[in-house]
Amino acid sequence: MSDKFFNRDLEKDRTDINIFQGMTILVVDEHQDMLLVMTELFESYGIQVLTASNALTGLEVIKQFNVDLLISDITMPLKDGYWLIQNIRSLTHPQTREIPAIAFTGNTEDKADKKALISGFQVYIQKPSTATELITEVAKLLKSRKYTLR
Repeated sequence: MSDKFFNRDLEKDRTDINIFQGMTILVVDEHQDMLLVMTELFESYGIQVLTASNALTGLEVIKQFNVDLLISDITMPLKDGYWLIQNIRSLTHPQTREIPAIAFTGNTEDKADKKALISGFQVYIQKPSTATELITEVAKLLKSRKYTLR
């Protein structure tokens, strides 16, 4: 799909620019450069960004902080993104357990997208991707979460 399509979706999803205000995203990725790029992108929209370089740390951050959305790589050393989302989905606190999640990954494993969705992610985005595609999906999930929490 073209960036033109995503720009139209982004504008539609961002008609209320305040959907990003006060929101916190956790980005989990083993690559420091990816964490920096994602932080810069989301902070430019007024979103607070927490980062973790592995799934174990990501799970601890989720337990300690109020996070509105998770973006996680799947392929990481030790524990992977599937492990992370499955452990989040088994937490007792409903607001934490039901956090919207995006698998943002370069994983080329056959049917990784289906496995990610079955594991508990709402969205699967293959790297590389455009910033527009990513922010559009984030806007959609944050908007739906905001309405759910009212």
